[in-house]
Amino acid sequence: MSSGGSLPNTQQDASGNGVRNRRRLGPPEDTGPTLEESLRDAEHRGLDFPAAERAAYVRAMVARTGELKRAGRSLEEIRQLLPEFARDYQHLFEMVTASEGYDATHLNMMLTMLDRMGQGNLTHHQATVIVGDRTMKKFVRPSNKEGASSS
Repeated sequence: MSSGGSLPNTQQDASGNGVRNRRRLGPPEDTGPTLEESLRDAEHRGLDFPAAERAAYVRAMVARTGELKRAGRSLEEIRQLLPEFARDYQHLFEMVTASEGYDATHLNMMLTMLDRMGQGNLTHHQATVIVGDRTMKKFVRPSNKEGASSS
């Protein structure tokens, strides 16, 4: 190191010691599409496969996972037997293989929305709004069955 020179990527603090430059303040530069462009693209982009087929696939995989669990298969064995489901639907796979179980009624409601999308009875946006509303009512603002006093 030469005397009097500064270290790369450093600046001096108040005491004259070299300190690494900090990350630039402010929001990161965004060179990607705007939110409006992304939403417009999502509306027009075809999904991997039709909604009704996705719903049927998920139902079949959830049923198969249940069969394997009841047969005493380990999580790793189930993952090896159903690798595409475990990979492509990771959160759903984790949910249905969890030891405490899952809310099958809520999952069936979401799959019904996929069916209705596949039949052309609902748009993706409409189904998303319905699922979001029902999820909020069920988990965020459940009715108070505990008998809390109301004024």
